[in-house]
Amino acid sequence: MNAFPIIFSDIDGTILDFENYSYKISLPAIRTLAGKGIPLILVSSKTYIEMLKLHKRLKLSWPFIFENGAGIYQHGTYTLYGKSYQKLVQYKPAIEQACGTITWAENLPLTKLSEYTGLPTRKVKDMMARMASVLFIAHHTLDINQINKQLHPFGIAITTGGKFFTVIDSDVNKGSAVQMIQAMYRQHYTSIYSYAIGDGLNDIDMFKAVDEAYFVGKRNLFKTIQTLCPGIHKSKKEGPEGFCEVIDKIVQNYSLT
Repeated sequence: MNAFPIIFSDIDGTILDFENYSYKISLPAIRTLAGKGIPLILVSSKTYIEMLKLHKRLKLSWPFIFENGAGIYQHGTYTLYGKSYQKLVQYKPAIEQACGTITWAENLPLTKLSEYTGLPTRKVKDMMARMASVLFIAHHTLDINQINKQLHPFGIAITTGGKFFTVIDSDVNKGSAVQMIQAMYRQHYTSIYSYAIGDGLNDIDMFKAVDEAYFVGKRNLFKTIQTLCPGIHKSKKEGPEGFCEVIDKIVQNYSLT
């Protein structure tokens, strides 16, 4: 394949094990990509500081997308898009009216958040260092599509990705950030071919923004994902093992070094 490959990947439940947040299983595949010069662009709801620390541990040199597309890091700096955290919190009454009883993560003590997430308090602090999104916990099932219709006039939306719901600017998503990075690479390469790997509903916009998408999440969620992204592929394995399976398949087509 002559096109330059770019891989966009979710983190929690994809590169990191959803239970223990370990990247031990996915690391060999990440090293393989680095050895072949194939960019691995991390895409997550995580904060800038969370992403930056992980980026350094994984020894990655590529851009990354944080807070569900509200921020893009590249060349040692970052750019924010959409409404800031300070602006988003002003819409709490409207969100509570649309969602019913919810608990704002910022109102819980670090010890409670640590217990809820399984993270040590130092990592919880990084998780809460939000610049363009707000986290909350719902105590009942939420109809996200219906809620977002109610919130649309305010220019905000909610999405879910694991243990929390996230409030973001409605014009911001993983897909729009992916498209920005694709545009950056098109300035340097005649042709690019993009892949996406993820495990959840909040990866839908990312899946739709690439040439080839892979789902590595729970099998019972795949039908819903497939309805929204008819061309998506399902890995045989799940989580980090599924990530490795997909990377093995992709790198067979490329040798850039």
